[in-house]
Amino acid sequence: MEREKGLLKLAERKRLKQGFLIAIEGIDGAGKTTQSVILERRLKEEGYPVVRLHEPTEGRWGQKIKELAKNGRHKISPEAELEFFYLDRLEDVEKNIKPALREKKVVIMDRYYFSSVAYQGARGLDPDLIEKKNEEIAPIPNITIILDIEPEVALRRIRHKRNTTPNHFERKRYLELVRKIFLKQFSNRPNVVIVDGDDNRSIEIVASDIWKIVKPLIDQIEET
Repeated sequence: MEREKGLLKLAERKRLKQGFLIAIEGIDGAGKTTQSVILERRLKEEGYPVVRLHEPTEGRWGQKIKELAKNGRHKISPEAELEFFYLDRLEDVEKNIKPALREKKVVIMDRYYFSSVAYQGARGLDPDLIEKKNEEIAPIPNITIILDIEPEVALRRIRHKRNTTPNHFERKRYLELVRKIFLKQFSNRPNVVIVDGDDNRSIEIVASDIWKIVKPLIDQIEET
């Protein structure tokens, strides 16, 4: 508790000229939450104001999505599933993301609309249309980091590290399609970086890669 209070005080040391939005993406099991937490802590230790958010949210639409993941998606169409994600994101944008950006904070998204493009795209919907629909309501990140791992590695992590059975969003063939869309749709974009998140690279090494990407960009908008 005392350490957390100390980090909050540190966050008052530095000011930014504008808000800065970071999305950390990848298939389930890629390490998004682990790396989001590490990045949040590092930024706070450096004295930056930071908000870390996760999608799906804990709101009513987010709860519906979590029920789908737990109980199966066979009773809902891809279009209806996408709408749940869209409504959940719309609420997150208006209640959390935009206000934090207006307050000139760094916002870290542990999953964002890139996941809708990849996951619902893997269910047969048009990735380009999903991206366009979301970018009509959701701010485009200043930088997106996609943690890339093989589906086999992801499922092994889910089984052993989380000690849980992979849910309906996490089946091997499906994750193969999701990964393919992530890489095809977002590679070679100026504000997207693909980071190798495989098990042969430690959590610390991956975190160091992310820090080397993010810190110079934050430095550019720091008030002097």
